[in-house]
Amino acid sequence: MQTELNYDTVFDAQQHFRLLLDGMSRPGKINTFPEMDILPPDGLNQASALTGFALLNPDVTYYIAGDNSDDIASYLLVNTASRQAEISIADYVFLPEEYGPDGLQEARTGTPVYPEDSATFIASAEQITKQLSENSLAITLKGPGVKGEAEVFVRGISTELLDFVKEKNSEYPLGIDLIITDRHNNILCIPRSNKFTYSKTGLINY
Repeated sequence: MQTELNYDTVFDAQQHFRLLLDGMSRPGKINTFPEMDILPPDGLNQASALTGFALLNPDVTYYIAGDNSDDIASYLLVNTASRQAEISIADYVFLPEEYGPDGLQEARTGTPVYPEDSATFIASAEQITKQLSENSLAITLKGPGVKGEAEVFVRGISTELLDFVKEKNSEYPLGIDLIITDRHNNILCIPRSNKFTYSKTGLINY
């Protein structure tokens, strides 16, 4: 598995980490990674790969769900030196498009003493947009960092996964932080401190 020679582990990682921090502090805001000349394996879009590059290091672990997990794990190992681990101890969990909660029940949600000792899900989607989109989910967020309500539209993410995250976050400050990425390098952060609802938009008639 190749090392991405066009990725700067200092400059690029810092830039992308700042975008992730901004997204976490302002839920509902869509940030976009600059397009880069990297080739992640099937099942890992570029935005998820760049999120991994910014967050992973030898001191943390990750879990890969879905098909092609071996290739993705090798790719992340070569480029971040982070280690693959079981879901019950993984710091970061990478999910392909439309992936449900199968096998995720033991993901870490923190403890009353250390609520921050929880997992972060990095879930791929087809598209994230502020505009109404065909066959998408309208996700409405409330909570810290959101003035009133924020609405975004996501296509290619499982409603079962969203229900799972909502259930895990029902006993805040315990819970799971969610980062959604799409095929266009967009990222959307839903920290466990935020409440959200969703509804299906269906077809759009122009």
